[in-house]
Amino acid sequence: MASSQSNKELVDPVPDKMKRAIHIDILSIFFGIGTWVVVNGLWVELPLLVNALPEGWNLPSYLTIIVQLANIAPITYTILHTFYRDTFTETRVIYFVITVGLVANALLVFYWDSTSYLFGTARSTALLALVFCLAMVDTSSRVLYLPFMARFQGIYLTSFFIGEGFSGLVPSVFALIQGVGGNPECRLVNVTTGNLTEEKIEPYTYPPRFSIEVFFVFLFLMVLLSLIAFHLLTYDSIVGKALAVSPNKIKIPTEVLLDASDPQNSYHSISPSNSPERTVRSGQRVRNESPVPIIISNSGVSNEKRKSYQNEPLFQHVAKPVFIYLLTIQTIVCALANGVFPSVQSYSCVPYGNVAYHLSATLSTMANPIVCLLLFILPKPTKMSITSIFVASLAVAMYLMTTAVQSPTPLLVGETSGEVLLVVGWILLVGTFTYVKVSIATVLRDEGKRGLFLVGAFTQAGSAIGAITSFFVVNYTNIFTSYEACHNVNDMTTDDPTIDLIF
Repeated sequence: MASSQSNKELVDPVPDKMKRAIHIDILSIFFGIGTWVVVNGLWVELPLLVNALPEGWNLPSYLTIIVQLANIAPITYTILHTFYRDTFTETRVIYFVITVGLVANALLVFYWDSTSYLFGTARSTALLALVFCLAMVDTSSRVLYLPFMARFQGIYLTSFFIGEGFSGLVPSVFALIQGVGGNPECRLVNVTTGNLTEEKIEPYTYPPRFSIEVFFVFLFLMVLLSLIAFHLLTYDSIVGKALAVSPNKIKIPTEVLLDASDPQNSYHSISPSNSPERTVRSGQRVRNESPVPIIISNSGVSNEKRKSYQNEPLFQHVAKPVFIYLLTIQTIVCALANGVFPSVQSYSCVPYGNVAYHLSATLSTMANPIVCLLLFILPKPTKMSITSIFVASLAVAMYLMTTAVQSPTPLLVGETSGEVLLVVGWILLVGTFTYVKVSIATVLRDEGKRGLFLVGAFTQAGSAIGAITSFFVVNYTNIFTSYEACHNVNDMTTDDPTIDLIF
């Protein structure tokens, strides 16, 4: 009877739903928003940034490689925390990284368009350096924020994940409100050089509803709210009974620590049925910085069985050929989703107009959390369903890569149907890639901690391979060609919806 009661505490640490504190839910949501809000915000702001910075269409490839390099931060923290636990505690490091994020974001407001000459050409040195700092903050959130949330009852972890979902949705909605000022117009202007004045046709784009600086201020406020929420969560007088109950354990889905460099992994709390889960022990007080050992467990089983499950050999639940097959797909999808396509999106979209690029960037970002929510409803993924969606994603990927390679004159350019197909294509690409990645993690987590470790390792390997490869291909080959508005104005007509001719 005592054992049954103990198991009940592990499965449902707060059986009385009236104990839920709404203010802790709100604080957890705002704390979660701070995980990837800046990086996601930068991606949805790219339609404006590529037209204002010297890197132009190559800017996404620079940002992609920088985000991968920023993984040095969580790796460094993991090493320091392992050997100097009392010094590099979660709370102290979270304060530090969020403060770094706030300072970097504040500097971004004023210096995002500052350039300097490196290797004979203008570079957005300030933006790239600050993005590196911001990316280190966001990539570190995976190994910092979740262990901190382990101090609270399991019901509040859901609120934290909702906040992580909002870290992609909120900047996307704000970017949609901002707009891009429409497609460029070709205007006849007088250009004076010395004593010579000549007429020249140049592109002109109306300004968005508010500036890039205002957008970065918005991101700054989101990070500030996240810091305030975290600070309040460290006060015992505020969190009250929200701390995890005896034996100070709550459940964290095993898939949440897969890949610190992938913001799309912010929504991996899915498919709760038949899933082993992590049990985290923490101190009774928020400021207690005792080590947080993580073990794999099934709800209601003995410690011996948990330890046996954690250390059992691979391929006990998933056949070895299937395991290898799914890891191969995971590597390919992550290389494409986190490396290749973010780097070439500008080449794929801009020929269809600024509006098409803007909608593709923002709506595809929204597709990620929506797909993850749908996975709560859909049946548990299988090898067949994963393969089917993977093949479908490759078909969409081939179409979008074709538009990028054919730039500046891709398929159906200047046609409304081409713009619609492009936007729908990018939404489907992100949606199908998300389904495949999360589904593979769901299936392979049955292999326990070692299986999930391999999923994370191959995820990171694929992302790095894709980012490095695409960076060199985009910047040092002639495969992709930029589109220049009004470059060949004599061949244009006023029927072209992406360019308006005004004389």
